[in-house]
Order: sequence, then structure tokens, then C-alpha cells
Amino acid sequence: MSARYGIVPADAPTGADYPVWVIHDHSTDRLVKALPPRPEPLRFYSYDQAERWVRANEQPEVA
Repeated sequence: MSARYGIVPADAPTGADYPVWVIHDHSTDRLVKALPPRPEPLRFYSYDQAERWVRANEQPEVA
């Protein structure tokens, strides 16, 4: 089984002292957008929050 989403570090703004995480969609090879069709990716300032988003949005494979 392969996961659809991956959590990757974002390019943090200059001077930021906190990690920023974005969600990579492996099926489209793009970042998940915050509010389509806007170009900004969905950002998380906690890895735990990003994991919760992935768990909530990951669809089980259909056999």
C-alpha cells in the first residue's frame, strides 16, 4: 500500500524560527492547495497538525 499524501518541509519565510510543513499529493505530484484555485499551498506550523490532516484525508484503497 502506498500513501497518497506525504508531509514535506516548506521553504520557511526568511527569519522564521519555526518549521512550516506542506502536504505533497503523490497522485498529482503537486502540493495540496489551501483554497483552490489560489496558488498558496496548505501550510501547517506543527508536524502533528499535518499528520492529523493526512489521516483525516487519506482514502483507503478500494480493492
